[in-house]
Amino acid sequence: MLITIGAFDGFHKGHAELLRLCRENADGDNWGVISFEPHPAEYMHKLSRTLFTLRERELIRLVMAVPNMYFLSFTEALKNLAPYEFWQMVRERFCVDGLVMGSDFHFGLNRAGNAEYLSRLANHDGLSKIVIAEVVDKAEYSSSKVREMVEAGNVERAHEILGYPFFMLCGVKHGFGRGRKMSFPTANIDIAGRKFVHPAEGVYACAVIVDGRILAGAASLGNNPTFGDVGDVRCEVHIPGYKGELYGHELPVFFLGRVRSMRKFASQEELAAQINMDIEACDKVFASQSKDPVLKEFAALYEARDLTSEVIRLV
Repeated sequence: MLITIGAFDGFHKGHAELLRLCRENADGDNWGVISFEPHPAEYMHKLSRTLFTLRERELIRLVMAVPNMYFLSFTEALKNLAPYEFWQMVRERFCVDGLVMGSDFHFGLNRAGNAEYLSRLANHDGLSKIVIAEVVDKAEYSSSKVREMVEAGNVERAHEILGYPFFMLCGVKHGFGRGRKMSFPTANIDIAGRKFVHPAEGVYACAVIVDGRILAGAASLGNNPTFGDVGDVRCEVHIPGYKGELYGHELPVFFLGRVRSMRKFASQEELAAQINMDIEACDKVFASQSKDPVLKEFAALYEARDLTSEVIRLV
């Protein structure tokens, strides 16, 4: 099997280049990605939040047509493997006969191994194909940059780096019902305790997948400052014209653009007037992006595959 190895916290455009090289150099679908769970930096307390859950990463894998993805359990024992020991473990466990890596790749204890060293090891072991890819501008195309942009609310830039909109797969729970009383019913997205990044407070144009359809949405992230009785950050999505019941279901939410920051209004009437303007602004953003082929691919694969039954191989 031809493999590429990395944390792959989301698959951004730099990762997409590695995947392209894997696809071009492999024998059919005999290639894949080896990643880690948890993220090594998270395990070592150098990173507090990663981008995507395992189920979200599984959906991304399907969209990016990665035939095989494996997660190594990142433990103290794995962390302490010397570069040579790590390579031998991977080579034997996955029957590796080809390798694709970025020129900035590091591995093993204290990240002491690099791409040049791994290439020498692979050559010594007689691998048929060894490809070292030049890294695209890492200052701009990196998972760290995506996390930074999402947490700053710049979901447009995150989209550019990823090649697809940042999204979350979360359940819908009951809220206060205020939106419904104001004629703006919302799906309350359960992000409480989510140990992954989410956009900064504000109002966002979004796309949601409901029954195989891609629908426009207006998402509000914040603590409802007009009412002043919410201590945590909440995510509420209004889907104009939708009449169905979403409680207890999972709602995929794709963040397309930030419309405005969160602020307190003097009255519910003033808030309602602003929400009408927000919905109009969100509809315009949605109209400009709703026909994006990658968004359609996400919708089709989300509906076609039961992600809970997909084999997430933790080895």
